[in-house]
Amino acid sequence: MNDVPGVCIMIPTYNQANYIAKAVESALAQDYANIEIVIADDNSTDNTAEVLELFSKNQRIKYRKNSANLGRVGNYKKCLNEYTKAEWVINLDGDDYFTNDQYISLAMEAIQKSGIRDTLFYQGVNILKSDQFEKLMEPNIKSPEASITAEDYFFKFFERNYFSHMSTLYNRQAAIESDFYACDILSADIFSFLGLCLKFAEKKIIVSKSISGVWLQHENNISKTKKMKLHHDNFSLYKKLYHLSKEKDFSKWKCFKWLIKAQYTYLRSYIFNLIKL
Repeated sequence: MNDVPGVCIMIPTYNQANYIAKAVESALAQDYANIEIVIADDNSTDNTAEVLELFSKNQRIKYRKNSANLGRVGNYKKCLNEYTKAEWVINLDGDDYFTNDQYISLAMEAIQKSGIRDTLFYQGVNILKSDQFEKLMEPNIKSPEASITAEDYFFKFFERNYFSHMSTLYNRQAAIESDFYACDILSADIFSFLGLCLKFAEKKIIVSKSISGVWLQHENNISKTKKMKLHHDNFSLYKKLYHLSKEKDFSKWKCFKWLIKAQYTYLRSYIFNLIKL
């Protein structure tokens, strides 16, 4: 097993006792040979710890409970930086779950074929599910799987029109070097991955239509918030990324077009959701 790259399934959770067992069971079902599962409990006040007692004897699981509540993004960052040393990591929120038991094996096989030192991350797709609907979320790509540069992933992000946190297996050391989860905003995950692409623009990304699992939608999802300040902070991330892109050797016009596209896409989505709500 020592020659098989280690993968950590990070499960950050807070007061998700009703969901957490399903998330952990789906992680345990993955057939990849070298997996650890780290549950990062952000000082839950419900019976999350009691539910997780069911898994206490499983050697692949590490349960870590923060001494104080760090918040969603703070918990992501602590788990990535301190709770695991695995070479590759994937984030599975405590209310989501995998449905494809071979997902990590498929992702690692593609990464190794692409070149493990040259690849930043593998990103598949997920199913968006709520009490009212179930929808397969797919990227705008022609083939079932494609290898692209990180630069291409960044500048064509909105044309591809897709992102899945729970379906992205990424290089832990590269993420730490690019200061993953530095901004406590709604789209901390998107900001982190786009920043990673700018830092390592020459490296490769694998985008795929392989399904990882279910992103569960319910009333407690932070993405459903209508608070203007949270969306304002989120909106500002695109200007930060724009300035970061200008520091590279990309043309200023190319960077400016990306910013306009980013702001237009976000505003359109925000207004549509306000109308729907």
